[in-house]
Amino acid sequence: MTIDGESVRIVKQVGAPVDRVCKAFIDPDELVRWMHPEQFRGVSAANDPRVGGRGELTHRNLDGEEIVGGFNWEYLEVEPNRKLVMDWQFGGFGQTNESNRSRMTIELRETDPGSTEVTLFHERLGEAPPGGHMGVNTGWTQALESLQRHIEEGEESK
Repeated sequence: MTIDGESVRIVKQVGAPVDRVCKAFIDPDELVRWMHPEQFRGVSAANDPRVGGRGELTHRNLDGEEIVGGFNWEYLEVEPNRKLVMDWQFGGFGQTNESNRSRMTIELRETDPGSTEVTLFHERLGEAPPGGHMGVNTGWTQALESLQRHIEEGEESK
């Protein structure tokens, strides 16, 4: 894990082949199960994983039914089973607060048969969302732990 003034970098080993891990990053049904910090649950996801395609994920607090936030993105690069680069924004489609725009890169590398290294690099954070850059780091660390549980144990994130 690396944090500086404008970026967060996290590396996580996941016990699954690279194509399985990639699917978890692009399949809306899977995204909604794991891509959120511990204090939230996914509500809905949409994704079009091609250059120029867009995606969105919404989530809610654990104790409420109200949708409280999410992410939206546009793909800048797509290399299946290797790399995803996205123009990223905290919040849903239609939100135009440019201070919440950033860039997210996901790199996948099969290190051994059935094991994939995930490198998440979130940069150009500028004015980070509530919780600041440490909050971004904590959120992505929790989300990648949820990804690992989702894939390795076959469970919906807790």
